[in-house]
Amino acid sequence: MKTFAVLPRLLLVLLSVLLLGGCASYESHAERGKSLAGVKRFFILTNLNDNHALDRTLAEALQAHGFTAEIGPRTMMPEDTQAIVSYQDRWAWDFGDHLVFLAIGVQDALSNELIATVSFSATIPLHEPAPTTVRRLVDQLVSGKKP
Repeated sequence: MKTFAVLPRLLLVLLSVLLLGGCASYESHAERGKSLAGVKRFFILTNLNDNHALDRTLAEALQAHGFTAEIGPRTMMPEDTQAIVSYQDRWAWDFGDHLVFLAIGVQDALSNELIATVSFSATIPLHEPAPTTVRRLVDQLVSGKKP
């Protein structure tokens, strides 16, 4: 009798683990024949819809790797910029704002050709601070390694 009472609870726990197990994904992609090797100066294009200062967070993450990173609109981009970083973000509210999507693209400043992309998406907010997610994505972008 007790075995049958435990079985539904066990199935419920197993189902929860399966459903919640794949809630977040990180992807990185480098364009064929392209690399960030040799790039030292980045310019992060300010996204006017960004209310969470992700441009500053991206700059700090790149600077932590020893790169020069500046932010602003394209008209403020220094002439010696080697790579332009753009980003798209989406947030969800769950008793506070939580990052649920972030895509970062890096393109060559002279040719505007895409060099690399990295993205994060979560079907359920992770409740992880956005700077932690940004640092993780920048680490993947700089290292060129797949998650």
